[in-house]
Amino acid sequence: MSHSRQKDAAYVTIGQVAQAAGVSKTTISRYISGQYEALADSTRQRIEETIAALNYRPNQLARGLKRGRSNLIGVILADISNPFSTAIMRGVEDVAKFHGYSIVVWNTDNDAQKERDYIFIAQSHKIDGLIINTTGQNNAFLRDLGGQKTPIVLVDRKVPDLNFDTVCTDNRSATETALHYLLEKEYERVALFTEPVEGISSRTERLETFSRILAENGHVSTSDVYVVDAHNQAHLEKSLLQFLYDSRGQLRAILAGNGVLLLKLSRTFQRLGIRVPESVSYLGFDDPEWALLVGSGITTIAQPTYQIGVTAMNRIILRIGQEDGLTPEIVELPGELIVRGSTPGKMT
Repeated sequence: MSHSRQKDAAYVTIGQVAQAAGVSKTTISRYISGQYEALADSTRQRIEETIAALNYRPNQLARGLKRGRSNLIGVILADISNPFSTAIMRGVEDVAKFHGYSIVVWNTDNDAQKERDYIFIAQSHKIDGLIINTTGQNNAFLRDLGGQKTPIVLVDRKVPDLNFDTVCTDNRSATETALHYLLEKEYERVALFTEPVEGISSRTERLETFSRILAENGHVSTSDVYVVDAHNQAHLEKSLLQFLYDSRGQLRAILAGNGVLLLKLSRTFQRLGIRVPESVSYLGFDDPEWALLVGSGITTIAQPTYQIGVTAMNRIILRIGQEDGLTPEIVELPGELIVRGSTPGKMT
């Protein structure tokens, strides 16, 4: 019997929902489209209860075709294995679902050619909007997309002079906060471990801030920058051992430029038997759950990754249907320094 009711529910029409709720079909359409400001609270609640009672599911494809839209949002990620990307996707998906959109995701593995290919594929799907975590190697190509009608929002990585919205962490402020903390703890040597920075604004901003803050404070570590390949264990170990040798006898700390390097360094310390924080302190961007489980915890710079996804998708929603468009904005969200046992500083 319950199976029959579920089957019948699949054929409930918008007209039947309107009749049961005592409102017009237009009012139901406004509710489904998220135009809640046009509805009284009592009307909105009544519609919500009616939809739940009838188990109504709107035909999003039909609605989209009627409006000349696909109800699809494309998301192109530089590295889907990075927890940073996963958290952004959660934010995008939650907002998209609320507004009746589906998500199509492509992963470029930080490959510029893949990124171009997936942009073309996304366009062939007649998507209504596109969110890109760019590789940073297709800036000229992305600029050419600026004149098209499909809303595009960049996340994490900026492209200079680009006619798109961009949502990211306030990298300069977050890096500055972390370095001032290390200086207050009287670290004599501080190294920045980063992946290649060329074309990637987040890495560039962190590197520039690292150099500026240390120079302003007359600190000796302005040249302690190690550009490493996170997937080349031998190179990472060589760079780490070089820093430890150069800073021997000094109170020292390493700032990992992203969550991937934070994990790689943690594993390398274990592999080489390097004790944290007795031999070296460290901290890094992102705040993965495992950071709580290593030793007495790893100090991290938590990025507002979920909120970046939410904000990016909200910008897409805002731009869909805007004939004249809106002035592109760079939205920088604050990070948060979370102090744990990996950075105790000078022991008194």
